[in-house]
Amino acid sequence: MPLGTVEKVENKYIYVKMERQDMCGECHACEMLTDKKSCNLKCVSNLKCKAGERVEVSLENSTFLKATYIMYGLPFVGLVIGFLIGYLLQTYIMPQLGEILIAITALLGMGVMLAFIYIRDKKNAYKKYLPKIVAKVSAEAENV
Repeated sequence: MPLGTVEKVENKYIYVKMERQDMCGECHACEMLTDKKSCNLKCVSNLKCKAGERVEVSLENSTFLKATYIMYGLPFVGLVIGFLIGYLLQTYIMPQLGEILIAITALLGMGVMLAFIYIRDKKNAYKKYLPKIVAKVSAEAENV
């Protein structure tokens, strides 16, 4: 199981900093914005954790795939639906506006889906998809 360090504890969530793992494969998403090979995860736990503690994090593959679909699939679906609506509007109702209408409606469709995800996240609807802290790791156990 991957290990990480608790960065902060906020409300019901624990933020864990993790170094790049073998299970990441060829993703490299953590290196996109910075040169660091680490990422911060928002986790849930029944354990009382403090900043600086080492913890073991668990995320089921099926849960990971569902979370990936929510974060990438739904905005893409919104983009495609917006594109189709714009195409239909441009073709049959407002041909004088051209392709700019298609681009605007596509971005609006993606924006609506991102807003939907954001609102549901604020209502803790996706809490079940978050990684879970399963155990605290002592320094002796980590060196074994």
